[in-house]
Amino acid sequence: MAPFRIVIVGGGIAGFTAAIALRGINRQIIVLEQSALNKEIGALISLQPNAVRIAESQWNLRRDFLDAQQMIDEGFRVYNTDGDLVNTIPLKTQEKYGAERLLFHRRDLHEALKNAAVSSERAGDPVLVRTSSRVTGCDVVNGIVNLDGGESIQGDLIVGADGM
Repeated sequence: MAPFRIVIVGGGIAGFTAAIALRGINRQIIVLEQSALNKEIGALISLQPNAVRIAESQWNLRRDFLDAQQMIDEGFRVYNTDGDLVNTIPLKTQEKYGAERLLFHRRDLHEALKNAAVSSERAGDPVLVRTSSRVTGCDVVNGIVNLDGGESIQGDLIVGADGM
């Protein structure tokens, strides 16, 4: 039986999250990224407790998250304009939601998700990542993605995850 072919357009946080969620037996997943380096840029990003719980329990990403530089968001401190602490708002997400709210640098979260997607230690074939693959068109009826150089890639499912 031929594998179910999945083409994901965009190799960022959303693209690799989709690749991890869709990975499985008899599935062939390719992630197309237009940049040559496939490196995330930006600053802080938070993963809310419901997302952390899914990532750790259903996708088994606990080790990947531990390898990434992250910290637990324990709460907020509110200061007045004189710099005096006026309020503390603790976040007790582990007790309430069964997981912590995690803070990552975007680059570290991206790298952890990419490593999990291409890992050979997970169910199904590792995800294939193609950089310098700028998509110029997509025929959703026939499942064809067209690339800048004229190449066409056929898929049974096309996922658009190329950011805003």
